[in-house]
Amino acid sequence: MNNKEKFVFYSSPEHWLQTSLELNETIIELHLISEKCHFYENYHPDEKENIKRPFASRSIFLLMTYSLENLLKGIRILRDPNLVNKGKLSKELKTHELNRLTESIKIVIDEKGKLFQEYLYKLCVANARYPIGLNEHQQLKQPSIKEDDFESYFTLYEKYRQILVTEFNLKGWDSGLDSEELNTKPGEFTFVINPFYKSK
Repeated sequence: MNNKEKFVFYSSPEHWLQTSLELNETIIELHLISEKCHFYENYHPDEKENIKRPFASRSIFLLMTYSLENLLKGIRILRDPNLVNKGKLSKELKTHELNRLTESIKIVIDEKGKLFQEYLYKLCVANARYPIGLNEHQQLKQPSIKEDDFESYFTLYEKYRQILVTEFNLKGWDSGLDSEELNTKPGEFTFVINPFYKSK
């Protein structure tokens, strides 16, 4: 394979799914231990009381953002291989805005899901990576993961994963390049959740 073909190979919907699966497994593991250790802050400009937050809050929110982003981009690429088959990512994919990605593939989610995805996006580009955002308009409180956040994430994750897996199996994927190695025929892609994953 030449470099362009390798790029398209790793741009296939399957690899976007695999990346999301890996990130999601890490989220599951961090979820299990998220209440075992906390950070305590005795001063915050907007809070009078001490702040207690799970130690992995930043990490979990970042992983959630990129896990959902990989699924949404995988669906987008499944439906339009021209977004990657030129040997580079289309500018339409160069975004972390989850709601924009959701709308671009016409997936409907409820208001709670939209608000959660907007929060993830803002954290992703601001203080989940650094202590501050790019400017004064991106100030957010220190990330503090709650059980409701996990519920919102897993609901969206299962929805997007099911769409990607079902459509990929049903339609396959034609990369748009003249190479059988880069294409997946309808029914050729299979995906099974192993018992270890389901038990969690």
